[in-house]
Amino acid sequence: MDAKLQASYDEFPYLSLAFPQSHPDRLATIGRLHGLSPAPVGECRVLEIGCAAGGNLIPMAGALPQSRFVGIDFSAVQVRQGAADVAALGLSNIELAQADLRDFGEDSGVFDYIIAHGVYSWVPADVQEKLLDVCSRQLAPGGIAYVSYNTLPGWNMRGIVRDAMRYHTRQFPDARTRVQQARATLDFMAQAMEGAQSPYALMLRSEAEQLRREDDYYVLHDHLEEFNEAVFFHQFAARAARHGVAFLAEADFRMMLLDGLPAQVAQMLDRMAPDTVRREQLIDFLRNRNFRQTLLVHDNVPVDRALLPARVSALWVASAARAAGGDSDPRSAAADEFRMPDGIGLRTPYPISKAAMAVLAKHWPAPIPFSDLSAMAAARIGLEGDVDDRATAILAADVLKAFCAGAAELHALGPTFATEAGARPQAFAVARLQAARGAHVTNMRHEMVSIDDANPGLLALLDGSRGRAALVAEAFPAHPAPDAEAALDEALARLARQALLVQ
Repeated sequence: MDAKLQASYDEFPYLSLAFPQSHPDRLATIGRLHGLSPAPVGECRVLEIGCAAGGNLIPMAGALPQSRFVGIDFSAVQVRQGAADVAALGLSNIELAQADLRDFGEDSGVFDYIIAHGVYSWVPADVQEKLLDVCSRQLAPGGIAYVSYNTLPGWNMRGIVRDAMRYHTRQFPDARTRVQQARATLDFMAQAMEGAQSPYALMLRSEAEQLRREDDYYVLHDHLEEFNEAVFFHQFAARAARHGVAFLAEADFRMMLLDGLPAQVAQMLDRMAPDTVRREQLIDFLRNRNFRQTLLVHDNVPVDRALLPARVSALWVASAARAAGGDSDPRSAAADEFRMPDGIGLRTPYPISKAAMAVLAKHWPAPIPFSDLSAMAAARIGLEGDVDDRATAILAADVLKAFCAGAAELHALGPTFATEAGARPQAFAVARLQAARGAHVTNMRHEMVSIDDANPGLLALLDGSRGRAALVAEAFPAHPAPDAEAALDEALARLARQALLVQ
């Protein structure tokens, strides 16, 4: 089975992408919010299990030159692809290796952060146990591990679709034919349920239609392979406990909150589930959750689950939210609402918080240290000298509230990118390499961004060796001089807003 599974991944490589939720900055931030002191992100050691072609790990290495990165994957084809990119970028702080996790030994050392995205549910039981063993034996004493997996009860309906596809395609030995026939099964199921309004029909049609939009590699590896185990959260927590690691939080922090549920639900949960694992499991039942991105720590690490605003003071803050009604008057006593592009917002009457939101919008996408944000907001509303403790506490509470609502970001690491182009603009080397292959690249916020609306050729030229005049001549040769200069300025500003320019 191992050889068959490896051949499947070699023939249909999994698209190797960046996952912001797995970045050490996210893990460290959530750790600090829970009273931990994780390793500095700028000087840490990271292991990724199931690194594929390095799409998640290589951008981290490119952006954090003082940290060390190790990635392992059992697909030799994908590891060779990643190694070629590492060589092309000249990175010396990352190593990718083809390996069976079961052979991964303690001689590889310990790691401050361990990442296993899209691995646990899709491997045999002995590999699952080895993964948790690595998270126990090779995680530094204050380290944080990230493990994603399919979870119940939400995955039950998706499992029905998987079972139907596997039943029909079991007669076809060829992987490409199996994918084609799996898509035919999805078409059949969607058509059969067309117009039906029963709860089962609605759920089945939704799952089938969603999966029809996925790429072939996803259909093959996530749904047609032999191994795909969904577990209840309490089962995963019990398995982790046997290895001496315990639940810290979810990388998608908002999924732990009770937004959208009646207020009395929290009180009922407190009575029904006095411990964290039981509470999380009940929330999964309420949400019909199908996927988790769980953070683990050693079971002897003290975790404080009280979200204290004071802990925000050691973090960096960023937000793209803007005043919903146009310009906000921070000095007024009226409550103002600030909304993100997706509509998520924060409502606050406090002048210090309203001023801070305006400061954050002006500096977006760069994060600002909380202490600087407090001082800048105070200056905006005319406060002289140091901000008093009450104003600082109000701002910290509102920043934490905005973070929980999704209207602000918190970071353990400051910006690694530039918000303005210099005299010799330079773009993120990883993005320059990726731009030659397509319209989506990884930025220095560890996000996949589109460069469709920019000049892809310009990105390749931004290696720091050219001044503005040379860039105008090479990137916009058909434009009149004034138009070309304006086009360059506009394109560089757009790339800066996308966090694609280095400091």
